[in-house]
Amino acid sequence: MLTKTSTEQAAWFIIPSNHKWFRDLAISQIIIRQMEDMEMQLPKPTVNLAEIRREYHQAENGENADRRKKR
Repeated sequence: MLTKTSTEQAAWFIIPSNHKWFRDLAISQIIIRQMEDMEMQLPKPTVNLAEIRREYHQAENGENADRRKKR
């Protein structure tokens, strides 16, 4: 009686490891394929990135002005 250990939900892969570049390529392609099959979606941001950028640049410009005043 044969037992199947690799299933669609838990696939097994034999990866040759005598060349690290090939091992890394094979593994990365398997991961990419599996993630694409999952049809994952990035969540919508919960913060206002434009507002954060504006505040960051205001603070950065304020620090630069303070440095110029100290000279």
